[in-house]
Amino acid sequence: MTTGPTNQQLTALADDLEREQETLQRELEEIDLLLRQAASEAERNESRRVQAEERVTQLERDRSTPGDQVAEARGQLLTQTRRATLMQAQLEVLSGKQRALQRYRERVDTTLPLVKSMAEVAGAVPPPPTSGHNGVQSDSGDVLAAQEQMRRAIARQMHDGPAQSIANIALQAQIVERLFTRDPERATIELHELVAMVQQALEATKTFIFDVRPMVLDDLGLVPTLRRSAAERSRRTSVPVRFESVGTDGRMTNAVESGLFRMIDDAISAFVAVNATAVLIRLDWSEQSLRATIEGASPKGVQSDAQRAKAVVAAARRDKMLPQQLTTLIHQQEHDEAARNAGLPDNVRAEIEQRAAALGVTLRLSDDGWHLELLAGR
Repeated sequence: MTTGPTNQQLTALADDLEREQETLQRELEEIDLLLRQAASEAERNESRRVQAEERVTQLERDRSTPGDQVAEARGQLLTQTRRATLMQAQLEVLSGKQRALQRYRERVDTTLPLVKSMAEVAGAVPPPPTSGHNGVQSDSGDVLAAQEQMRRAIARQMHDGPAQSIANIALQAQIVERLFTRDPERATIELHELVAMVQQALEATKTFIFDVRPMVLDDLGLVPTLRRSAAERSRRTSVPVRFESVGTDGRMTNAVESGLFRMIDDAISAFVAVNATAVLIRLDWSEQSLRATIEGASPKGVQSDAQRAKAVVAAARRDKMLPQQLTTLIHQQEHDEAARNAGLPDNVRAEIEQRAAALGVTLRLSDDGWHLELLAGR
């Protein structure tokens, strides 16, 4: 039997929150300083880029300008464009981190007074007998473990994605720098490659930020976020992901919107991973509830009862004509193929069920695993 938190535990939690509050404030101040510096540098780079662009235009219009002078001006323009792009990418990354930290600090600012108030109440009431188990410590441990797991996942994705791209960009920049004096023509080719790498890194960073926590979800809500997510998923996977919203949509609580988005996004990812030929997301809004439907198109299509019966008979006849070992091997291959085409995998379904239960969302999954419904109250 677990008991409520004691005054000592709540006080310790309040102290932790206060330290976290101070840390967040320092980090936000550092990011604010970096943002101001980056914005100033980006403004200067953009001004230089515009000047370089105007110079190239003027030299190209003057037909008497030597070709090497035009080539040099174009090289300077590419350099300024690369710098401007890099600074813009840095600004977007810093802005995204600033918004995430601000939301976290707001949550800490809201939670801290409540914890302090609970500590005062707990200090005024004698603690009830305990059975030797501490529910608060267990819950806190679970939360800390989940946070640590999330940090590891984010760090791994950062290392394998944006961080690796930036390292490649730095190496490419060094190559271009060395070639400028020895082989300007080759340097120009490598510079084009560098600009392409920067653009790819910027797109990868934006995608990473969206996957971790789409900012548009907090700003605009579920419908615009899912519409953008469907379009982005279609672009990245070449699997058609269609989005529909019927009825008058509206905002829900942050917890419900965030939970629904994560469940829907996990279902889409799972359907794509098991080779769905298409995915449909449909939101049906009413005054009392929101019904979200995620439906994947099976790569094998839908068989009728008669077709399934014929397949069973054909398999039975085949088994009688083949050796036992070969029959066993064929059955295993058929089982593996069926598992790959069985719709929503069990592990994904279990995770979605846990999220749905925590939010009070009703979940229904069709027998074939290709049709998921989520029903949430408004």
